[in-house]
Amino acid sequence: MRCVKSLLALTLAVCPVSHVLALPSDSSQPIRIQANSATLDDKRNTAVYTGDVVITQGTLRLTGARVTLTTNANGELNTMITQGGPATYQQTPEANKPPVKARAETIEYHADRETIVLIRNAFLEQSGNTFQGEHVSYDIQRQVVDAGNSSSGANGGAGSGRIEIVIQPRSRNTEAPSEEPATP
Repeated sequence: MRCVKSLLALTLAVCPVSHVLALPSDSSQPIRIQANSATLDDKRNTAVYTGDVVITQGTLRLTGARVTLTTNANGELNTMITQGGPATYQQTPEANKPPVKARAETIEYHADRETIVLIRNAFLEQSGNTFQGEHVSYDIQRQVVDAGNSSSGANGGAGSGRIEIVIQPRSRNTEAPSEEPATP
């Protein structure tokens, strides 16, 4: 029975991710985790899901070959690390807005800092704007994207080079009225 309680606590720990990043209704939706296997460690407050892992809650969808959740002593989420080939993330931030989509070899969610970090072959798309590189981080509260080398990474090495950002033009809400030719 203790394992079932731990699984429930670790599963519910995913809730803060959807609450911070998504539609308000997401946090009230049930969490569904699909995987080939799960390993729960009460002493270390971790759960590891492996084998085509899919986590969904409302508009939130995370996929990867392996997902590791760690919680604090109160059962609150510390980190969620999704690894895959690639790991993916998708969630709708606001009604009538397109979903934020991300993919990378590793996706880390740090609850204490409210950041998502995409590592190796990172790609983030938000409202048609794209950010690509070896390392992309997104500060959820400040809504700041940082793309480039990780601060802890070496400056040299494969893949530590350039980033690519594509920003869509803003649409104009009011256009100048078209001038009609005068009729004689």
